[in-house]
Amino acid sequence: MYQLELLNSPIADSDLDQMFAINQENIPEVGDVKNLDRLKDLIEWSSHVIVVRSHEIAGFIILMRENITYDSLNYEFFNGQDKAFLYVDRIAIKDGHRRQGLGRMIYEETIEIANQLNVMTCCEVNTVPRNDPSLAFHKSFEFREVGTKDYDDHSVVYLSR
Repeated sequence: MYQLELLNSPIADSDLDQMFAINQENIPEVGDVKNLDRLKDLIEWSSHVIVVRSHEIAGFIILMRENITYDSLNYEFFNGQDKAFLYVDRIAIKDGHRRQGLGRMIYEETIEIANQLNVMTCCEVNTVPRNDPSLAFHKSFEFREVGTKDYDDHSVVYLSR
């Protein structure tokens, strides 16, 4: 049985290690985190970190609010619009736990948090390389395109709901 848990700081080292490993096994669907210190920074900048557990962390999401100092061009796309938001920095599910509804469970909680805060939920999804499962997933939650960006090595579509 899976359970959602909102993590509070400080986060246990064992949880950080598991989250780092899950993140790295999900590249390129999520961005590379160079080391544990960078993951700690992402968590420090976040407003919410939610994990889904069974006997281990099976997946996680890192969410950020507007107006933080974060060196992400994708985050800056939304931050530059002068609207309140909850930004999905990354969501990752551990191999062996995928296709069991965990992403949906995490997103339902994320959207509930955004509704309670009365803000939009936003994210980006790769279009090059194309991430069709994520595009379909976000469409099922009624996200809509609000912009695109081409980088040297990939392209994204910006989505919000």
